[in-house]
Amino acid sequence: MPRNVLRPVRLPTVLAVLGGLFLALLAASPAQAHATVVATTPAIDEIVADAPQQVTVEFSEPVSVVAAETGVIGPDGRRADAEPATSDGNVLTYVLTGDLPEGTYLVSYRVISADGHPVPGGFTFSIGKRSAAPDSADLANDVDPLVNILVVVNRFLSYAGLVLLLGPGLLMVAARLRNGEFPPIRGPRRLMTAGLGLLAATAALGLYLHVPYTAGSSLFGFTGPDVAMVVESRFGIAAMLRLLIVAAAIPVVKWLSRAADGPATRLVPAVLAVALAVTWPMSGHATTSPAPPLTMVSDTVHVLAMGMWLGGLVTLAVYLVRRSHTRGVRELLPEWSRWATWLVAALAVAGLAQALIEVGSVDALLETRYGQLVIAKIVLFGVVLLAAFFARRAVLRSDGSLLSLIRRVIGVELAVGVILLGVSAVLVQTVPASVAVNDAGDQVQADRYSVELTDKLFTLRFELEPAAIGDNTAHLYLYTPQGEPLEAVEWSASYGQPDSGIAPVGIGLALLSPNHVQADVALPSAGNWEFTFTIRISELERSTVSTVVTVG
Repeated sequence: MPRNVLRPVRLPTVLAVLGGLFLALLAASPAQAHATVVATTPAIDEIVADAPQQVTVEFSEPVSVVAAETGVIGPDGRRADAEPATSDGNVLTYVLTGDLPEGTYLVSYRVISADGHPVPGGFTFSIGKRSAAPDSADLANDVDPLVNILVVVNRFLSYAGLVLLLGPGLLMVAARLRNGEFPPIRGPRRLMTAGLGLLAATAALGLYLHVPYTAGSSLFGFTGPDVAMVVESRFGIAAMLRLLIVAAAIPVVKWLSRAADGPATRLVPAVLAVALAVTWPMSGHATTSPAPPLTMVSDTVHVLAMGMWLGGLVTLAVYLVRRSHTRGVRELLPEWSRWATWLVAALAVAGLAQALIEVGSVDALLETRYGQLVIAKIVLFGVVLLAAFFARRAVLRSDGSLLSLIRRVIGVELAVGVILLGVSAVLVQTVPASVAVNDAGDQVQADRYSVELTDKLFTLRFELEPAAIGDNTAHLYLYTPQGEPLEAVEWSASYGQPDSGIAPVGIGLALLSPNHVQADVALPSAGNWEFTFTIRISELERSTVSTVVTVG
């Protein structure tokens, strides 16, 4: 009798190992996988009395600047930056020209975050008084739609190449281990060769496409510095490393098809498979999480399990179509069923861990595109599990008449698996839910609450820093509806927590300029704090506005 590929392992042991990995990953705090703005100088929408010599933008992680898409535009439509912006760690700096006119300035940026994704954005500030925001047409930050589509398609094809390499390779090694004659070596070797070719092509094309993707240019509109930036980035290093591993794997595939079973025929393919799988997480979100080693392990397990499982299904589907191999497939199915159980379990735990880290909350899951794609993956995976359940029942019955049913079920698994690959390719290019949900609210900056309260008499800008339990500093700026600084006759403010029965308490305001007051505010507990402001701009004109600040 052919011996099993897997040594007997008790189910509790499997669950303990997978559960330990799950709990370790669950303990990590949500990842900030894309760079976000932490602070700016001048502050967003601030009116400064004197022209600053420079503008700085602080991000949540180190960034690289795309100089051609980053700059400052003055109220006259001219560039106000004296030289290309520079990045030092997580701080982006613009040096401004002298003799800047009064009015509103647009600061535009396009930076590359540590995970290789471009982060475009901008904000305004004013010198002396507000004016109409300048046109930013010459600082366009949008990705060419064609480039965006090609990047997603190329990533999908790279996953397909991994599937064609790992799945057939697994079954080839399995045949060696049990001294079996099925599957014949020739078939898996052809699939693996196709997989290697696809991996090499997508790595090279991905390296090229990442240049216009990060630079925000057309497919052929980038420059030499844009190429250098990508080559030196984590994405570029990962792509070139993948090419090297593919080159090393070519002779290994030929050697495996001829060599007898031994420790080397098991260890060498395993090392290459792991090394190849690592190149995906090393260029993505995993490297920027609060616990990179844990998320790197999770992503690597996810990629490996996905490649082996779908690749095994592809190989089986090929031989099931060829009815001349029916006997060999029937002998292999029980063994494959055991392998598939392990692979799907690893895929489920690693995928769930990734989702927990990148999503972070129920609101983020339901309200963001990333969260909706995760839900789609969960539903599709449920379909796969249902199909696998029926396939395993048919295999355990060992009834040759059920081979046609198994063939159909494997076809369903494979079709859904291809859709899962497509969803994964889109998901990697999407801003993680934990970042997107934070960017969607008024609290754009991590350590400052800022909101504009509009009334028919005035516009009041309210800033609270750090918007946390304990001592805070509040700033109030008063403008006309047209954006001009407005002098108030009388200011009054209060804050309270109605939900918790805390009555409103008056705030002592210190006048810093005719349209700007400051106050110290102590927030003793978490919850929703309601701030109310009454501004009198003349003897007969007064109005009240309010806002709610959520303190966690």
